[in-house]
Parts: sequence; C-alpha cells; structure tokens
Amino acid sequence: MDTFFLSSRCIELLRSHNRVSLGNMGSFIAEDIPARLTHDSHVLLPPGRRISFRESETWNDGLLEQSYGSSEKLNELLAEISRKLAKEKSVTLDGFGKLRRTREGDIFFVMDKNVSLNPDGFGLVPLSLSPLPTPSKLQCDVSRPADTETVTGIKQDRSLVSDRDKTPAIPVEPGSALKPKALEKKKSQWPWVLLTILLTIVLIIFLIYLFRDALRPILEMILYSPEERLLL
Repeated sequence: MDTFFLSSRCIELLRSHNRVSLGNMGSFIAEDIPARLTHDSHVLLPPGRRISFRESETWNDGLLEQSYGSSEKLNELLAEISRKLAKEKSVTLDGFGKLRRTREGDIFFVMDKNVSLNPDGFGLVPLSLSPLPTPSKLQCDVSRPADTETVTGIKQDRSLVSDRDKTPAIPVEPGSALKPKALEKKKSQWPWVLLTILLTIVLIIFLIYLFRDALRPILEMILYSPEERLLL
C-alpha cells in the first residue's frame, strides 16, 4: 500500500486549509500554535501547526478528491487504510505520520516531527536558551579623579573651576551618629522592658486576688452605682 502521494497531498492542503476530509473515516484538523518554550524552558520553539484527527468530522469537503485527481483510486486507498487500521491498529502515512487506533476504538494521529506545515515559520529553527558556559568578562573601570577630567571628549582643567563651585566639606562629629554597638545595646534592652511590664501586671493581679475581701468595698464603689450597691 503506497501512501506517499496521499501524504504529500494532505501536507500541501493542510498548509493552506484548517480541515482535510478522509471521507467516512474522519478529517485532519489543523490549528495554529504560537512560539513556545519547552517544559524545561531551555528551548524556544518556533510557531507551527498542530494536526489532529477527528472521527466525528465525516462531511466531505472535496479538497482531497480535487487534489488527488481520481476519486475511485482515493476511495479504494482509504478503504484499505480503514481495514488495515482496524486489523493492525496502526497505519503509516509515508512522510506525514501515523494513524493509530486505541483499544477503545478511537483513532488518533501522530505527525512526523520533521514535517513543517506553517509557511510563516519556514526557515525558523528552535532557539537554545541555555546559560552561558562561562561568566561574562565585561568590566567597567572607574578611574580616580585627577587634575584633569574628560567631559564629552574634551579635557577640562580642574584649576579652571571657580571657587564658588567648590563646596567646603562639612565635618561630621563623631557622636552625631549612633555606633552599631549602641544600636545593638538598645535593641537588647527591649525584651527586658517588656518582661518587667508583664511581671508587674501579673503581680498587681495576684495582689488584687489575694486581698480581694479587703478591697471589695473599694471595687464595689468603682464598679457599681449607689443604687446598685443598696441592692447588693
């Protein structure tokens, strides 16, 4: 069974059409896919077309018959492909891919990886995004100020700068900024302050509980009004 001519006709039609019918077997469906990264994000794949096979698309668009030239020979070849697919579960379309039938009876298509169906992507190849094998050697030299400076390619003598452009340096007193040790010492004091406050609150609560009978009149004066105290 020679399927090379059938494969070449399908490839040519799928480059300009989104659907090519194989009669009662189903149809090839083409979908445009944009450029994308591989799963490891190391390779950028060019745009292309994804080809799938749908058994539900049985209406005949006539494209393959017009391109093939003889509908009788085409129908005979498709019938032979259908019989072989039912018997051997796989049919190779030379130069295009493979039609396969699952145990459940579904047909799917696996296109040959060397086939290109996107005219806009002709000549584009996968781009490797692997990191450089060696670190960059680009260096930026910063020269120290000298008696002369180069500004836009013209050397300018520093002695020509007027005195009014020279700003005197302002001395900084040693005690104007906190030393790192002083900051650390202040930070280390915060836990002790919080612990002292917490212990004081606990002590006050304990004393109130301990002397609750003696402090009851005072607490009642604070918490209740005169009328409420009469009721108590």
